[in-house]
Amino acid sequence: MKKLSGKESREKLIAEIRSLLPGRKLSFYLYSDAEDMSSRAYLRGVKKALEAFAIPYEEGFLDKSDVEKSLQEFTGKAKGHYTVLSRPLHVPEEERFLQAIDPDYDPDMATERNVGRLFLGDMAYLPATARSVYRLLKDNAIETTGKKALLIGRSRTIGLPLLALMSHLNAGVFLAHSRIKAETLNLQAKESDIILLASGKKGLVARSSFNPGQVVIDCGYQDGTGDLGFVPEEGELFAYTPVPGGVGVLTSYCLILNSILLDMEKNKETFLNKI
Repeated sequence: MKKLSGKESREKLIAEIRSLLPGRKLSFYLYSDAEDMSSRAYLRGVKKALEAFAIPYEEGFLDKSDVEKSLQEFTGKAKGHYTVLSRPLHVPEEERFLQAIDPDYDPDMATERNVGRLFLGDMAYLPATARSVYRLLKDNAIETTGKKALLIGRSRTIGLPLLALMSHLNAGVFLAHSRIKAETLNLQAKESDIILLASGKKGLVARSSFNPGQVVIDCGYQDGTGDLGFVPEEGELFAYTPVPGGVGVLTSYCLILNSILLDMEKNKETFLNKI
């Protein structure tokens, strides 16, 4: 069984970023609900990556007692900075914050324009987590063409972009989510070559439904573990991404790479490799 560690892919990403970064003036604006622990953990990784490349950033936090004022401040601060909105914000106005981001400064590719470009087939607009998954598949020579993939999760930032990615990589994809019956999920899992877990819910697929020929990509993270819900033993799977140490290792660096790709587009430079 092979562990698809993100460490080797991270080193390749770092080298690529270092080759593309000179001469670019990038700055980031990181925004979140300060009370959300998962956001704080995620942004710690982003800040660490930015600091490693000496990319300046500013951090902002939602004031739930005055959301309108927070939105005005967010809109002003986001101008001219690559903006990372760590969701959920836990307020009904979350979508308005997202709409306030300039698509040209949207490294997580979450704005309507960038989502639309992705679904029209332009893989340059892969969000950070989907790009991380692609890098792991590519760097570990995981075959996708003609394979059956089960994707569990339909979120705007992870699940749906993974659907676009796997379709682009010529896999046949069954899109599922937490409201699909357990018996259906388990049946689809048994028949799949690749299983992508992106629902944020642990253990939706029974351990008995996995088999030794499969590749499992786990995009979840809660309480130090992923959506898989167990640590595979030798012989249970062909390959899997550990949590921590797999997909999450790459996401912060993919955000930076995405900002460089957006900067290249603004400067009418040729993308060397869209994915």
